[in-house]
Amino acid sequence: MNWIDYLGLLGVVTGSLTFVPQVYKAWISKSVGDLSIWTVLILISNVAIWLVYGILKDDFAMELANSIILTLALVMLYFKLTFKK
Repeated sequence: MNWIDYLGLLGVVTGSLTFVPQVYKAWISKSVGDLSIWTVLILISNVAIWLVYGILKDDFAMELANSIILTLALVMLYFKLTFKK
């Protein structure tokens, strides 16, 4: 691996961490009332497109980052659909 690969992996870590606090807060509070379902659906669509792009480009960092963020976004969608307001 060269420094560019490490930079990409650092981007994976920081990019993936941006959504973790929101998922954790929603899980603990069992509340996502203020979260727009449209925001979550747009995020899922965006990340899914980037994931496919990363797969087609054979870019491991992009695949990993978008897989993690897609998983977190799907968890938020699940919370949004199941938690009572």
